[in-house]
Amino acid sequence: MLPLRWILCLSALGFALPSQAQDGKLLYEQNCAACHLPDQMVVGPSLIEITKLYQKKPKEFLQWANKPQKKRPGVIDMPSMAHLGDANLLAIRDYMIKASAGLKEKPAVTKDPFERVARRPEVQRIFMPDVGPAAIAVALPGDLSYCFDAGDCRLRTIWRGDFINGWLYWKSNGKATGVIMGKVLWHLPEDTTLPAAKFHGYELNDAGIPTFSYERQGAQFEETIEPAGKNLVRRFKVTTAQPLVLTIDNDTQASAGTRQGNKLTLTPEQAKSFTLTVTLS
Repeated sequence: MLPLRWILCLSALGFALPSQAQDGKLLYEQNCAACHLPDQMVVGPSLIEITKLYQKKPKEFLQWANKPQKKRPGVIDMPSMAHLGDANLLAIRDYMIKASAGLKEKPAVTKDPFERVARRPEVQRIFMPDVGPAAIAVALPGDLSYCFDAGDCRLRTIWRGDFINGWLYWKSNGKATGVIMGKVLWHLPEDTTLPAAKFHGYELNDAGIPTFSYERQGAQFEETIEPAGKNLVRRFKVTTAQPLVLTIDNDTQASAGTRQGNKLTLTPEQAKSFTLTVTLS
């Protein structure tokens, strides 16, 4: 079974891919594998069924992918994939046709497809407990996982153990949250005093770990979150013309800047590259 990712919803948060056609397999894994398996219906139809519908109808495939409509009762509505562009969508279609060749349809999934050991690293776009609707859950190499809130652009939750169970979320069409399959070690509550932030998306490095890009008060952030032994390190690259002031908790140590209570102040030069290490029990 291929990794189940929900990256396709990031289009609503500003994530986009270049208009030039990319590798169809990679595009499928990043944008479609969350709902479409090669030989089995899980959230959406299998690649076998999609091939039967659209193998000789590329125009109709584009029309559906760009502006999907309700087709089946009791199935999650597919979001528009127009942000990928027609060239990329056709590359995905070509890969779907090749990937389904010679396969036989299996019975539809009727139990939790997330009930498995997490593939690490792994990224899931899913609603999470006590986090806004723009949550992104990430399973890191090792046994740590975290939730990044792309709404206010900050780390919200860290846990140790298995990843998440998303069946209630999928089954309810997004009306429930994923369930954390581990012990929560660190969590930040909602903070309505934070200045507004704009999420620009994320990119995966060669190891499959995301780097988040966002903007707050004119400062441009790049943040990569990685395991550091038993702890977790947040690596920042920030471009700003003004001193950068961050709120950090007692479990977080900074590699640069001046700390007064829970306020960390960095000069524009210091902000170019620094880390925040969260000490975990």
